Amino acid sequence: MRKRSVLLLTMLLAGSFVFANGAKESGSSAQSGDTVTVNAPVTITLWHTRGAGKNGEEMTAVTKKFNETNKLGITVEESYQGNYVATLAKTMQAIAAGTNPTMVLLERAAGVPVVNDAGALLDMMPYAKRDGMDLANFPEALMKYSLVDGKLITLPYVRSTPVFYYNKGMYREAGIVDAPKTIDELIAASKKITKVENGKTVVFGFELLNDPAWFIQNMTYQLGSNMLSADGKSAPSLEDGTLLKVLSAWRSWVDEGWCAAPAVTNASNALLDDFYNKRVGAFFYSTGGMANIIKNSAEAGIELGVAFLPTWDKPAAPVGGGNLGILSVNTSKQEQAAAWEFMKFLMEDEQVANNSAHTGYLPSTKSSINHPILKQQWAEHPEFRVAFDQLSIAQEIPYSIYKSQYEEQMTVVCSRLIQDRSISPEQAIEELKAEAVQIFPTK
Repeated sequence: MRKRSVLLLTMLLAGSFVFANGAKESGSSAQSGDTVTVNAPVTITLWHTRGAGKNGEEMTAVTKKFNETNKLGITVEESYQGNYVATLAKTMQAIAAGTNPTMVLLERAAGVPVVNDAGALLDMMPYAKRDGMDLANFPEALMKYSLVDGKLITLPYVRSTPVFYYNKGMYREAGIVDAPKTIDELIAASKKITKVENGKTVVFGFELLNDPAWFIQNMTYQLGSNMLSADGKSAPSLEDGTLLKVLSAWRSWVDEGWCAAPAVTNASNALLDDFYNKRVGAFFYSTGGMANIIKNSAEAGIELGVAFLPTWDKPAAPVGGGNLGILSVNTSKQEQAAAWEFMKFLMEDEQVANNSAHTGYLPSTKSSINHPILKQQWAEHPEFRVAFDQLSIAQEIPYSIYKSQYEEQMTVVCSRLIQDRSISPEQAIEELKAEAVQIFPTK
């Protein structure tokens, strides 16, 4: 019942803002196809997930540049709201209270469907058509949560894909020349790198984070199935045996001792710390942290390798990250028009190139890869190009309002399977099937 209560809360929040603000016409004109231009100084707000470090620095810098250079008197006030989950919750609460920002950065697969289902995202298509924005300039793999039912509800901003990071020195010491291209090669390499002293593992060949909607979903996709059905209303890999195969493999890797189980808390930070201290030889991780990983690896004396994700049957890599949208409720037409101007600025080649070069996030437009900023960076650090090249085998999880709930339960069950090791893979599948009955609609 707890899962149903999460969905019910979302529906109530959506319903409350419709009831409270349904008569407010702030977004109706733009939603019906009209556009306006900014004709007076206006201040807009942006809520985002880009915290401390290079991500936060880039958000602050690009906002400052826009505020100083736009000729329309637009001032953008950016505000960090926490991670994707926290930002979505705050946004839905603010919509219900009538205090939402003008723009919001949402996790594309878990956040965008929820806010869109509430009817709160502005259709930017009229603006895009008016200003001649070439939507074909955005990689198709990044647009599933942007173009929905003929509407342009968001644009890709801080988008990423996980890649294979590894310690080249460790690989050479083990007599391994190239990064593994298949799961079998990953297993063989990781076993060679693993070191045990006095009965204790001091170096693990590999570690896989508990991120079901990325790593586990992609593995089931490589095996010909998927975490979610095409209509987003069921979980095929749960029924066809592919999820059992993946979870059984992961558990066996941990039991065999060459794959580290992720830490219970602060797993990402713990993994990176182990890699920098040469306690882990390789891992899957987002390109969004690549700039920091390259810097910290160099400081730790590690020759870093970056490669495509190893595959099972079919080469594939997931995409993730955040999309930027304009809210159509509790915002004026002038604010919406100003938000569109900022959106266009963020999608210019120079800003896209800077965002990618300074953080490691994917270039969100095709034309930006020809900008001198990225050309120079890719020449000096070809690791950054790997992520963009991997888009050639990219796949996106199906659009679903149930994704976040199902992912939450997968994370809990996988934690018991891998970190606690208190249940078997078969028990994990049965528990997820019971949860799925509560999450997905009955047919």
